[in-house]
Amino acid sequence: MKVFFFLKEGIIGLKRARLSATIAISSLCVALTLIGIFSVTFVNLKDSLLQLYREIEIEAFLDPTLSSHQINALQQKLQQFPEIQRITFISREQALKEFQNAFGENLQQVLKENPLPASFRIVLYSNYSQPDRVAKIADQLTKLEGISEVLYQKELIQFLHKYLKLGLTIGIIIALLMIIIITILVYNTIRLTIYARRNIIQIMQLVGATNRFIKGPFIYEGILQGLIGGVCSVLLLLAMNGVIKYFLYSGLRLENYILFGLIGLGIFLGLIGSYFSVNKYLD
Repeated sequence: MKVFFFLKEGIIGLKRARLSATIAISSLCVALTLIGIFSVTFVNLKDSLLQLYREIEIEAFLDPTLSSHQINALQQKLQQFPEIQRITFISREQALKEFQNAFGENLQQVLKENPLPASFRIVLYSNYSQPDRVAKIADQLTKLEGISEVLYQKELIQFLHKYLKLGLTIGIIIALLMIIIITILVYNTIRLTIYARRNIIQIMQLVGATNRFIKGPFIYEGILQGLIGGVCSVLLLLAMNGVIKYFLYSGLRLENYILFGLIGLGIFLGLIGSYFSVNKYLD
């Protein structure tokens, strides 16, 4: 019964202090929307970088003296590597054709022979795409009999790894800062609301109301502010997502866990902010 009473009083509290409640909800909405925008941006950039990770290839050039049987045996040996996701054999003829398509030059006509060797294009699993792991695998491949040279995009791998890690660190710092700012906003707003109703609180204390009974409506009021702010931010984010997908980028992903997370975060921050502000006043 107390839950329904506190909820009812929290709703009444919102109606009484409409201005401060509107300011708090608007602030929550804006801050949570910014967190949502950042989360969506981070998820989409991370997917793009991981896709580049998955497309990174190691090219193992084969000794030109290898027979077809030896090439097949070497491919079977490579397929036993747990780090390797996919192996594609590129014949000398196919390598020449790809070179001609890329550069528009016919090497065979110029040099009177095909100078390009056959090779294996090796794609690793994404969890083995860190620079040190790729270097270790490339070193292992170089030592295999029948492989004359191993090449891979070392600089690109290092670049992706460095900036993915940097972006994750910056993202966490920004998210934490915004959470702290939101908590302070709710804390100060609820504190002003409590101060505006200090006479009512004093009367309740005089008639014997416990601190727990006094806190209840204010805490539920903070939860309601967080819930409304979270729902508003979700609606705003959905609208922005629709506009961006229609006019700019149709492949934009907005995950459901981000939307539910914003509502949950709003409720949690409303609870924390109201709890600490009412505790400080009563203490």
